Amino acid sequence: MIKLVIFDIGGVLVDFMEEMYIHYLHDEIMPAISVRRLEKFIMPLMQLMDFGVLSVPELESMVSKHFKIDGLNLKWVQGYRKLAKPRMRELEELNAINKRYRTVILSNISYSRYAEIQRSYLKMVEVKTRYLSCELRMRKPDPHIYEYVLEKEGVKPEEAVFADNQIENVIGAEKVGINAVWYRNHRKLMRDLRALGVTP
Repeated sequence: MIKLVIFDIGGVLVDFMEEMYIHYLHDEIMPAISVRRLEKFIMPLMQLMDFGVLSVPELESMVSKHFKIDGLNLKWVQGYRKLAKPRMRELEELNAINKRYRTVILSNISYSRYAEIQRSYLKMVEVKTRYLSCELRMRKPDPHIYEYVLEKEGVKPEEAVFADNQIENVIGAEKVGINAVWYRNHRKLMRDLRALGVTP
């Protein structure tokens, strides 16, 4: 019997992935530098931001130094606001599921991204319990982050369902025994949840 439903944010509730921001950087700010080079240098730094150990000013300084660009403004917030879009049906389904099941959010996210999402789209979400990598100093698919959520919520792995758009995170959850759903689109999400007995 399912007692806990766990949702990711980026790529599930909000149509946004950091890869989109890398392309934005290339298109709008750093066109002379290839997307591949930007990804190779910046994506590992973004993971440090997810761990809560690197700030936006520090990121800007490191990128500026590495690519030898003085006074670089990465337009961190502006880029996010331009790119990110709420997935309204998923947000509505989350609120409906929350009325019948204990529901939480588990996300790999930096303090700065979370502040922006909280200011905007998460105002629509009735789910109040949120497990964030920047606060926990752990990231999916580390098994400890799933185990931490299960322990805090007091449920067994088989009593939980986890939905994420990243297959490695889905596999990570399955390895600790959680029922995991690979998000591809709204229809598949709802079909997979219903197959596990989760209905709004």
